[in-house]
Amino acid sequence: MFFEDDDKQYKLVAPDIDSLIRYFDSRDLINARKSTPELFAAMKPIFEILKPLAPIRKNSDVKALWLRIPRGTIDDYDSFEDMKLYGDVETYEEYEQRWNNDYPDEYIWYELVVAWCLDRNGELSYYGMDLGNERIIAASMDDVVFEGRGYYAQEAAMKLCELIIPAVKEAMSLLKEGKYNDLVEKELPYEFRTGVVKRSDIWSTDPETKEYAYDGLSEEAVSRFREMISSGVNDLNRIGRIKEFTANDFFKACKLGYDAIGKDTSRFSLSEMYMRFSDGRDEGLTGKGHGLNEGPGIDFEDPKAWDEWYYNREQQGGHPWEVVPGGNSTHMELYVCNDKRDLEWDLRGGEITEEEYQEKIKKAGYYFYIVGVHRQFESISFYLALSDAGLPVIIGSAEEMVASFDGSDYVGVVPHHMYTRYCSDLFPDEYGDIIDFTHVYKDEDAWFDKITWLPEEPAVLLQD
Repeated sequence: MFFEDDDKQYKLVAPDIDSLIRYFDSRDLINARKSTPELFAAMKPIFEILKPLAPIRKNSDVKALWLRIPRGTIDDYDSFEDMKLYGDVETYEEYEQRWNNDYPDEYIWYELVVAWCLDRNGELSYYGMDLGNERIIAASMDDVVFEGRGYYAQEAAMKLCELIIPAVKEAMSLLKEGKYNDLVEKELPYEFRTGVVKRSDIWSTDPETKEYAYDGLSEEAVSRFREMISSGVNDLNRIGRIKEFTANDFFKACKLGYDAIGKDTSRFSLSEMYMRFSDGRDEGLTGKGHGLNEGPGIDFEDPKAWDEWYYNREQQGGHPWEVVPGGNSTHMELYVCNDKRDLEWDLRGGEITEEEYQEKIKKAGYYFYIVGVHRQFESISFYLALSDAGLPVIIGSAEEMVASFDGSDYVGVVPHHMYTRYCSDLFPDEYGDIIDFTHVYKDEDAWFDKITWLPEEPAVLLQD
């Protein structure tokens, strides 16, 4: 997007800040761009103002601060004439309503995040800035950088740096006066907050959600799974091992699971079935893969051929264990594991002695490990089927899944700009391992008042 508003007189009001932020798309700024003297000069005053601010806990190269930007008057919003011309509104009353809907509060909150990195000589090598959850600046001082996709509106970034300086100064003044953190805790809108809510509290106020708790599993299956996990059998030390393993052993285990979830496996050979229902990126296992997964395949009945492929295959980067395909967090994997790798790692790391290694390796062998907390129907069905067949198998996140069936666990409430996946590290250990995350809407979710909001990380001044 090309910067088109060189002549506009921007003000420190939320509509103008938003119009500048719209020039940026974080997906186009994964890689740093070459710094320019003009861009560095525009951002330098912000670094100077933030000098007394301590870095965030998790990264000593990053500082963060909430800014409050006034919404301004309706005259700072899109013009009524333009919106009427383009058919967005028909009357001035509609125009006023749109303004109030887009900017309902007197102040709009934006998180400012700045980062810098020094090279081994102590010289600045990188600096960056996020505002309103968009990457505005990602600049490298190196001569050679990958410029990334699309057009970068440096002028918009420079104007943003200039515009927000008074807001940055105000936030730092409040921090020095001891008022900033209290203001954030009291007034930061919930859309930016992190919290937890008991799953049972969601069920009590929204009973329909409980209908989906079992993810399609029968009461009998859930009861059996709960009993097995309670008995302690889901433990590496309580399952057996398979000394000699073949590709067909893997395919047969897949068939047990596919049959359990209702797949029609009768039309295929074992390897065809695997390629039909799995992700298909088999790293050369079957000889039927494509692209990077092409290859002659291996002898499906030969344990030595399996061992050679398992330990020494050159083709990597596929998904041979993704037997139930899906997205990044919505697939299921049936890993084939062997103790040998962990034992060799422990030996090299000095965790065990050579004598201990030799003793433990005698009991080592292959076993199955199921991962798929967000595909509970498939994961638990596979687990029960393989267990019933007497195969050595464990399943990840078992206790968490049982707790979700009982409603005794917590659901994580995350800020609206975040995806509701991979958010576990936002929550303290006291709430357990949270596996489900959600956004909340005050006017729509009856359980809003049941949420326990977590405190924001306080901003801290550096000690003199």
